Amino acid sequence: GLYGGAGAGEKGEAGFRTATPNSRGQYSDAVLSELESQNDEELEGMSKRVRMLKDISVAIGTEIRSSTALAESMNDRFDSTRTRLKGTMGRMLRMAERTGVGWRVWLGFFLVVAGLFWWVWLF
Repeated sequence: GLYGGAGAGEKGEAGFRTATPNSRGQYSDAVLSELESQNDEELEGMSKRVRMLKDISVAIGTEIRSSTALAESMNDRFDSTRTRLKGTMGRMLRMAERTGVGWRVWLGFFLVVAGLFWWVWLF
């Protein structure tokens, strides 16, 4: 037929007509036109996939940037909290030294108060 080994109505493996040149190595205008339209279809499909991959990559980049900013913010907050707790603990230890009562007694007192609050809250 016009398209080489396959008949005019037969399709190749990928759903496209097979195209083989004639004995002089020339393709007919119909074959060239069909091949060009197939190339255009494939190019359009590939362009859509590239756009989709680009959009996904941009979304991933945005998510990574926001996650990094959140992690840095949390790290800063933890550092400031650690500094505050360290200062509070230092003040509590100085207060315990001034009263003449050891830190273990204060710790026991706070544990009893916390236990009392827990008991009232639970029951």
